[in-house]
Formats: sequence, C-alpha cells, structure tokens
Amino acid sequence: MFVAERRLAPFACGGRTINAIAVIHRWLGRFTAFVAGAILVILTVLVFLTVIYRYFLLAPISWGEEMARFLFIALSMFGAALAMRDGTHFQITILADKFSPALRRATEIGIGLATSLVLGIVIVKGLGLTLLNQNQESPALGVPMSIPYLAVPLGAVVMLIFTWTSLFLKWHDSQAPAPGVIEPGLE
Repeated sequence: MFVAERRLAPFACGGRTINAIAVIHRWLGRFTAFVAGAILVILTVLVFLTVIYRYFLLAPISWGEEMARFLFIALSMFGAALAMRDGTHFQITILADKFSPALRRATEIGIGLATSLVLGIVIVKGLGLTLLNQNQESPALGVPMSIPYLAVPLGAVVMLIFTWTSLFLKWHDSQAPAPGVIEPGLE
C-alpha cells in the first residue's frame, strides 16, 4: 500500500474513489451549466418576446411573465449550485487565512457540515412545499405548482453534491505529494 493511500484510508478515498468523485463533480458541473445556460437563453428570448408583444404588437403573452418568474427561480438555484462548484460564493477568509493548514482544513469541514445542514433543511422543506402544492395549478400556465417548486430542492441537492465533492477533491489535493517528489519508501 502506498503512503498516499494510507493517508486517505480514514475517508476511504483511494485512487479509484477520488477519480469517481472527480468525474461526478466534472460531469454534474457540465450538466448543471448546460441546464442553467439553456434556462438563461429561454428566459432571455421569452422576456424579449413578451416585451415586443406587449408594447409593439399590443397583444401581450398571457403566460410569459409567469413562465419568466418560474425560469428565474430555477436559474437562480442552478446558478447558486454552479457557484458552489466553483467556490465563488461570498467568503470572508481574513481569519481563516491565519490558521494552520490543519485548522484551516478542520474549518472547511465544519463549514461543509454547516452548509450541509442548511441545504438539508432547504431540501426537506422544499420537498414538503413541492408536495403540498402538487394539486394547485398556476394561474396562467395551468401547470401544477409542484413543478416550479421542485427547482428549490433539486438545486439544493446539486449544491449539496458540489459541497462534498469539492471538499473531497480539495482534501485529496492537499494530501497528494507534490509532482516530482518521491516519498520515502516509494523509491
């Protein structure tokens, strides 16, 4: 067993496992970016057409505003998930930057656990609201309100996955030896 694998043993993240986590992180990120991009394109075209029809053709699209609102909610959830993947959410690191690497890692795990707790609450409450509103129809589109409500728990699940895949990948990268360095006992 290699030294790097022994260091990873407490979290059972050997080479294959960390590669699988990296693949999930990468492909889920690409899929989420595609979905968010598609929603953004549809939203932009829809709002443009809604304005054109309302102010120039004097024949407003009755469902356009409601659909734009639903798409904007979904876009904000998937955009927040992408920000979670990229680590671009707002952070104050002035204090954590002064910590030792071990304490910084412990802080990151604590933040991951706290984030998971909040996202868990959002998932549970979001699913509850989704189920509660499954029999209610939206006024203009006539679709069950559970469909737009589903964007909240779904986005939170994606954020939760990105929270932990990012944390595992970052932890693994910090444990891996520098390129070109031969560890003792591996010569």
